[in-house]
Amino acid sequence: MRIAVLIIGLCLSLAVGLQSCAVSLGGGMAKDQAISAGGAVGVLVALLYLLGSAFALGLPRASVAMFLIAAPLGIGVGSSSGFHDLRIWGFVALALAAMAYLGVREQRRRKGAVGGTEVSP
Repeated sequence: MRIAVLIIGLCLSLAVGLQSCAVSLGGGMAKDQAISAGGAVGVLVALLYLLGSAFALGLPRASVAMFLIAAPLGIGVGSSSGFHDLRIWGFVALALAAMAYLGVREQRRRKGAVGGTEVSP
């Protein structure tokens, strides 16, 4: 599960980052402050996706935290600004946080199996 979070998160961080840069640039050209601000928060969400993906293999709890920080940013700003796709990225961050949490359980189970005792889920 942790490898899936890593791959999906990296691909989506690229997509979120490119889309947010385009929205921020378009908002700046149109002199629309709300859309431009939404694009800037979208870049922050992309950075949090990137960090969450980076921590997915070694520190899946940190990965869960990064995605859980990205989710309310995306949902809240996506609802209030003109960048409505950011709301979708917020819900996707929740899904990635759930997947990363399953990675935490997987890691805990593997460490328990290595020590000779099986840890129940």
